[in-house]
Amino acid sequence: MHRDQKRTEGLPYVIHPMTLALHGISLGMTDDNLMAVMLLHDVCEDCPVCPDELPVNETVRRGVDCITKKHLDGEAKLETMKRYMKDIRGSREACIAKVFDRCHNVSSMAGVFSEKRLQAYITETKDFIYPLMEHVKEDYPEYDTMMYALEYQITSIIKSLETKLHQ
Repeated sequence: MHRDQKRTEGLPYVIHPMTLALHGISLGMTDDNLMAVMLLHDVCEDCPVCPDELPVNETVRRGVDCITKKHLDGEAKLETMKRYMKDIRGSREACIAKVFDRCHNVSSMAGVFSEKRLQAYITETKDFIYPLMEHVKEDYPEYDTMMYALEYQITSIIKSLETKLHQ
């Protein structure tokens, strides 16, 4: 579905969801539904397809729907983000996939984001993704070790970037 798409850094887009899945496997993930949501998390935003059209089970369909950002005309960016994060919390798979997504995005943004965009992304991560990780730890304790590893990676990258931004 992402056939000719490229990421900002120029790599074929398909590398992104594959990286999320491999990262999950490396941390011991074995849940097929979660893996499917990680692989499909951007499909409905980037391709002309709706969650209902995906040939997947209801758990995966719901996860993909929850992680798909829906823009409403006239809605402020902050309100869109708040609504989006609330939607994500409607699915365990969407919550966990979003953290993996942000971890990969944070790890690949240094060379391609402007300083202003870097700072905004860091702020958004602190304001929305850190609370999401806490939510996962509390509501899905079987994933708390995985969340700790992701939080450590995200925090390490952000601290390095902030040091560079403030030089």
